[in-house]
Amino acid sequence: MSISAAARAAALALAVVLAGCGARGAVAPQAATSVPSTTLLDRPAGPVHSGFVAFGDFGGGPAQEAVADAMERWTIRHRVDALVTTGDNVYERGEPERFAAQLDRPYAELRRSRPMWVSLGNHDVAAGHGDEQLRHLGLPDHPYAKTLPGVQLLLLDSNRVDQAQADWLERQLAGPGPRLRVVVFHHPAWSCSRHDSTEEVTRHWGPVLERHRVALVLNGHDHNYQRFTSPEGVTYVVTGGGGKPLYPVDDDCPAGTPAQVAEARRHHFTAVEVRDGSLAVTVVADDDTVLDRTVIRR
Repeated sequence: MSISAAARAAALALAVVLAGCGARGAVAPQAATSVPSTTLLDRPAGPVHSGFVAFGDFGGGPAQEAVADAMERWTIRHRVDALVTTGDNVYERGEPERFAAQLDRPYAELRRSRPMWVSLGNHDVAAGHGDEQLRHLGLPDHPYAKTLPGVQLLLLDSNRVDQAQADWLERQLAGPGPRLRVVVFHHPAWSCSRHDSTEEVTRHWGPVLERHRVALVLNGHDHNYQRFTSPEGVTYVVTGGGGKPLYPVDDDCPAGTPAQVAEARRHHFTAVEVRDGSLAVTVVADDDTVLDRTVIRR
């Protein structure tokens, strides 16, 4: 696989925003290795205990292979123990006959020694095949938990935001486990884009996430990258640029949205490296441009 000329040209469209919602202005296009200056002073320290890459909204998209190629290149110099998806893995309606083309072949090299842990999006369940997708990947029903050295991942089904999953999440976060917890589901808790924030998520799951000061929440659904930080210090990331056509990020955010720290309308993946008490989060475009970088400490 190779990077397309279109993907290289798209680097010129990079816009990283460092202001809060309602007062957002695009920064001029930056060099391929540039990141928001506020993150350069907070470098993680210590060995990497584990790592994973997260991405969503990709199945059959025009940039799916380019993003998969970029993830393969990332693994050359970085530790990656798992692939984690934020949903809408198989378009248009989660058809099993598309599993091979959209779930298997694009990530065959990456999955030789790594599991794929998926959350289900609205497209995955549109025709009632969500369970078949989970079985195809050897996964249990949602919600389920997975653990890597130093971090626990909790994957929910936001197609049904119910009290049962809220209770499960509460038990998991209140129980024994690592300080670093990452919660993954499709519909974004917070978003300033086509779908906006998901009211049911913020009402039913938001209080649990905030009360336990979850380190990182990963969502998809809107086809772009956005990062928010709540007053309690919870980092919310929309990482929906895995391959399907992109959506713009709006100038105005829904009422109550936490401060938006960064955004980019680019095809990308989100890499997470786990160290003692910290997550190093790096957002990488399909041409290897670093779109954003931050360190979350607990």
